Amino acid sequence: MSEKNNLEIRLARSSDMEAVFSLESYWPFAPHWSKPQLEAELSRPGSIFLTAQFLSDIGGYLIGRVFEKEIQILSVSVSPRYPRQGIAASLLEEALASARLKGCARATLEVSERNLPALSLYRKLGFQIVGKRAKFYNDGSSALLMDKLL
Repeated sequence: MSEKNNLEIRLARSSDMEAVFSLESYWPFAPHWSKPQLEAELSRPGSIFLTAQFLSDIGGYLIGRVFEKEIQILSVSVSPRYPRQGIAASLLEEALASARLKGCARATLEVSERNLPALSLYRKLGFQIVGKRAKFYNDGSSALLMDKLL
């Protein structure tokens, strides 16, 4: 996988699950994955499950699934201890590169309309809003559907 500036993007391991679960449960408005769901994702066919090893711990993770010629980004989370370190962008870039190697032509994701930092990042990476799911999240915010041609 890739490494830059004390950040290593690599495939997730079972030994990462406790740290990943801690990150997952930190964000109050995100749909939460259980530990068994996270662990199952490690061996699910078509899954791209990456972690970002930053300094001495897990600084973030990404889960995506490949369906035929498309990758759907299901979850991206970064530790609040490491804001603005490029972790989410690095995870996304690695996942999209991996998806291209698997023959994917498109990437899709959903994001809360209130998550302005994520929206900014996704736009910067070339994602465009293609739809909306009203009042989708627990806080009443809508989900914006975004995609990008690879």
